[in-house]
Order: sequence, then structure tokens, then C-alpha cells
Amino acid sequence: MRRLLFVDYENVPKVDLSVLPADVVVPFFFGASQRTVPTAFLKEALKLGERFVPIDIEGQGKNALDFHIAYYLGEYLISAPDADCVILSRDKGFDPLVRHLCGRGFKVRRVGALADAFGATAAPARTRAKRAASRSRAEVQKESAQAERHPHFEQAVEKLRRMPARNLPQRRKALAATLHSAFARKLDATEIERLIDSLILAGRVRVSGTALSYALD
Repeated sequence: MRRLLFVDYENVPKVDLSVLPADVVVPFFFGASQRTVPTAFLKEALKLGERFVPIDIEGQGKNALDFHIAYYLGEYLISAPDADCVILSRDKGFDPLVRHLCGRGFKVRRVGALADAFGATAAPARTRAKRAASRSRAEVQKESAQAERHPHFEQAVEKLRRMPARNLPQRRKALAATLHSAFARKLDATEIERLIDSLILAGRVRVSGTALSYALD
């Protein structure tokens, strides 16, 4: 599965690219008024090689950069519909689009801080390699799962555990709808997707193609 981070640099001007996981592609959107970038940032961008995709916005206008992000997001989803796409922006205007795409089965979310984009996996490559070398694969996976556990993780497991096995959702879209209802619509689409990711990472929800199975005991 491809992972992409769409960065609204106008809205989030400080981004530490060094903490990104090694498999993340970064379409990076520069506003028309952003003529220069810090030297330290440029050095980190160069280290990403082809994974860093700079996109300059020509001309100024209300929401010009946002429209560009929406276009390129759709373009990427056409070529890789199973991609895990994250929009890094504090602009909540993206949220209706995110909800619409999630409703159609795509894995898209918006975060306001880089630390929320890919959770504990967003550690420097050198740190991840050092940890992996000193611990077994199972230990590293367990640590990652615990670090990325959603605040409503235990509640979600308990709610699913109470459901008859025959009624458990068989598709991610159906699971999102079930959790949305279970939490009385207190969690938005982005939080629901994070919660599902946490359940999958912890092994409580298993994915095989588009089908889901559960380990709730």
C-alpha cells in the first residue's frame, strides 16, 4: 500500500521531513507568495529524492492551494485507489472532502500536525533501524501498536465484542459506519479512520483484500 503526505506549506510552514517513514511520498504544495525555504528544510527535502514532489501554485486566489491539493489527491487515488493519503493542514475546509472520499471507501484523512500523520512510525530512519536491530520483529510491532493506540481503542474493542459475530462489518466502509454510530457520532471521519488503523495495527481487525475479520477475545 502506498502512503502519501500532501503538505499544505502555506498552512503548516514548519515541517520536519527527517521524521517521515522511508516509504512515504510527499507531494509538497508551495503557495505563490512562498519564494524561499530554510536551508535545513531544503537539505532534508533533497534526501527524500524522488519521494519529494514539489508543486508550485501559480497565481494567488482564495483557496487556490486547497484546490490544487484536492486535484492532485484525486489524481493519485485514481492511479492508486488503495493508497493511504494524509493531508497535512490545519484548514478544516478539507474535512467535507475527506468525509466524502472515506464514504466512497478511500483511505484519506486530514491532520493538523506531522506527529499525527503516521504516528509512532514517523521516527527517524536511523532510530527505527537501531531499535529493530536490538529487538525481535514481534517486539517492534508490539511497541508500534501500543504507541499508535487510539484513545478510544478499548471502547471500540468492547463495542465490537458485544456484537453477534454474524453482524460484524465485513468491509472497512461498513466498519467506519458502525463505529461512527457506536460513538454516537462524537468522532469525525478522520478520527474514525485513525481508530480503525489502530485496531488493524493491534491485530484486533484483520484485512484480507477488502474483507475484514476479527480477533476480539
